[in-house]
Amino acid sequence: MEHKLYMTPNKHFFIFCCALFLNIVSICAQNTNNLSNQIRANALLNEDNRKSGFSNDSTELEGVPEGIYAWRIDNRFGDIRPANYDTIPHRFQNENQTMGATGHYNFTGNLGAPRISHYFNEQGANMQSNPFIFTLPYDFFLPKVDDVLFTNTKSPFTNLTYHSCGNKQDGEDRLKALFSVNAGKKLGFGLKADYLYGRGYYQAQSTADFNGMVYASYLSDKYQMHAFYKNTFLKTRENGGIENDDYVKRPESFPTRYGTADMPINLARAWNKLNGNQLFLTHRYNIGFHRYKDANGKVIKDLDSYLAARAKNKNDKITSDSVAKNEPRLPKLSANNDKEKTTKDSLKITSEFVPVSSFIHTLNLEGNTRKFISNERNDETNPGYFGTFFLSGDSALDRTNHLGIENTFALELHEGMNKWMKMGLRLFGKHELAQFKFKVPYTSSLSEKMHYTENYFTVGAQILSQQNRIFRYNILGELRTTGSDWGEFNIDGDLALSIPIKRDSLQFVVNGFVRNERPSFYYRHYIGRNAMWNNEHLNKMFHARINASLQYKATKLTASIENIQNYVYFQEQLTAYAGTDGYENFRHAIGVAQANKNVQLLGITLNQDFHWGVFNWENELTYQVSSNKDVLPVPTFSAYSNAYLLFRIAKVLRTELGVDVRYFTRYNAPTYSPIIGQYAIQDAQYATSIGNYPIINAYANFHLKRTRFYLMASHLNYSSGTGNPFLVAHYPLNRLTIHFGISWNFIN
Repeated sequence: MEHKLYMTPNKHFFIFCCALFLNIVSICAQNTNNLSNQIRANALLNEDNRKSGFSNDSTELEGVPEGIYAWRIDNRFGDIRPANYDTIPHRFQNENQTMGATGHYNFTGNLGAPRISHYFNEQGANMQSNPFIFTLPYDFFLPKVDDVLFTNTKSPFTNLTYHSCGNKQDGEDRLKALFSVNAGKKLGFGLKADYLYGRGYYQAQSTADFNGMVYASYLSDKYQMHAFYKNTFLKTRENGGIENDDYVKRPESFPTRYGTADMPINLARAWNKLNGNQLFLTHRYNIGFHRYKDANGKVIKDLDSYLAARAKNKNDKITSDSVAKNEPRLPKLSANNDKEKTTKDSLKITSEFVPVSSFIHTLNLEGNTRKFISNERNDETNPGYFGTFFLSGDSALDRTNHLGIENTFALELHEGMNKWMKMGLRLFGKHELAQFKFKVPYTSSLSEKMHYTENYFTVGAQILSQQNRIFRYNILGELRTTGSDWGEFNIDGDLALSIPIKRDSLQFVVNGFVRNERPSFYYRHYIGRNAMWNNEHLNKMFHARINASLQYKATKLTASIENIQNYVYFQEQLTAYAGTDGYENFRHAIGVAQANKNVQLLGITLNQDFHWGVFNWENELTYQVSSNKDVLPVPTFSAYSNAYLLFRIAKVLRTELGVDVRYFTRYNAPTYSPIIGQYAIQDAQYATSIGNYPIINAYANFHLKRTRFYLMASHLNYSSGTGNPFLVAHYPLNRLTIHFGISWNFIN
């Protein structure tokens, strides 16, 4: 039976969002002091910038709507990290590109399709924090906790963004909406919705994705809270790629020249479906004191003595009563501010809250479901796509469920609480409960276990120094155990050195990690009609990586080194047979493999930008090498280049007219397996190489007041029967397409 493509997100989520929205509006109707909300957000972020070594200017964003500030948080402790709200017009035309803004990702061709980076330092999951691996290929659409933007607004703010390509038969559409508002000086709310529908230019390739979120933040000196609830639904129709790459590479060799919608495909009635719910909460209670500073930022040890001395020396008639405490962390507006007293000789005394210790709690609750549905009726005696069968039945109805509950408790001693405390210290513990279930629709003699429960306990510590503007560092170590096996550990950290040179600074940043980690659950266990394994024998992976970057002005050089022992990966298994058309076809199977030798990788990237008047030229060049390309292949050379003219029309319409190109050298890239919805290493006997093919886009990008819009011709260099237009083996890219996008900001 043919399945229609539609979206069925949880209706309770919509009811909850609507009710919350009405409550927010009711509260905000009574709140007229929106300016103080903006001031408080700016002040809070300035304080956290000071702790993080950022300049205060980094929080008040360039090119953003007036009165809106944005930040991200650390997913472990809820630390505030200043961020740009995505309203910058530059590269807006690449915002909706599944291959990434600068072409780092391979994907199966359609908008929102599963993808994988061909940069090794962007690959690979942290086995200790990503148990539900099926969402990893959809990171283009699914934001992680670290990617969620929290906002504080001067007044209610709304953004609508729409991207479109093609028509109702084969086109792509994406609609994103954001509503953000404050309810008082400390409490902020927001609603986000993201809907993507890619019909697909090739048969049975469509995608339909929904992501809805409601978030809230509360920021004060003593108590801080960030929380969100997210519901996602992703539906990907799987075609298994085209039957023969020559339909695209050498169409003249066939008696019939196929269009994209006519090319024979490997699967016609198969779907991958993902559904997820996530509740995240991180909050902290701070214990500290207030201290006073003079106009030069110097700490005043004895306020009464300071005021008496100033009054005597300057003949000022002031006392301690004339200097009221500022509301903690609020910036100063003017001498008329009743929270600040200024004398004729510009006497300014401010107070600030200094946290001494904090009690931190973080909760992450996730429920996920993955389904693979296939109505292909091939079996062992009838050639078709599937090469192995572990369960009976004409159809595949595989289903797995994951429930994860994580609680982290931490105690922090803050850096800078006195002159002797030159670094911060955190001690923490975490408990993780993970439950996994498999459901199969047919009765069989299956002896595999269907329900799994795993408990993990983690203890660790972190030291950090973020207040020094020249040198900053952060080092975290943790030990993870099931209660009996203490073999897993993780050490990660980063350091940054900023050396002022003339009017700029030389930035040197190093980060990395060393992990000994147990392979994630679904590498050890899986049950489905066409894939099954029980790999408790897998050894732990020892994984080490270090990244270092050096940047000065428009030049940045980055180097990455990585070593992996006992690397675990998915392996494609093909069985060839003669098709009815006389060409060689394949049955597909998938399994898990573990490398018996270490894999070393090296990558060097140079970013260099040039500007001559209205002409701009941006470049990213990367060299990579892998010691074992059979298990972890990477292209030797990758490049992105963007040349554009930047000018204004009538002094108000910001305009970019440009061309950009993406390119990487030929290599045996990972292939995509619909059976498990993951990327896998190709069967070496039948491997197909991709690459050595540029992808060129031409665009016009505009920005007028609070509106951005663009027009782009994508894959401009496509020509039928030439080149190798594939980013994943057997999944051709879309031909020349015209894209349009627009984003509106509304200040209510």
